[in-house]
Amino acid sequence: MNADITLKGKVYKQVYSDKAGSLRRSITDGTTLPHEISIAHQDATDSKSKLPVKRSKMALSYSHKDTGGVNPSPVPVLAQLVVQHGTGLYQPTQADIEFAVDSLVQALTGTAADASALDLADEIFASKEQ
Repeated sequence: MNADITLKGKVYKQVYSDKAGSLRRSITDGTTLPHEISIAHQDATDSKSKLPVKRSKMALSYSHKDTGGVNPSPVPVLAQLVVQHGTGLYQPTQADIEFAVDSLVQALTGTAADASALDLADEIFASKEQ
């Protein structure tokens, strides 16, 4: 993966990257509105099956101004995706992992390039529909 990445017009510069994880920060909107992306991987045990699993977490913390549009909000918007899968005999293929992630992306986003995209992010996360 590239050290620096650009998403939605915001440039995220790598702050650190080691075996435990990485952090990238964007100050595209100014130093009072920092945005961060963190990525971490860990070994764990599945609570139901008690089998070993791998967990990967990507989180985006998006700072924004208050509803008056004046001051930085003390509470950023935080979006996380955790992918957990088995290991060894229960290790899925790369295609299986990508299918699960891509299915969530398809449900949440709307694009003319994908007629099946559902654009449900606002209904689920803003309107709190189920």
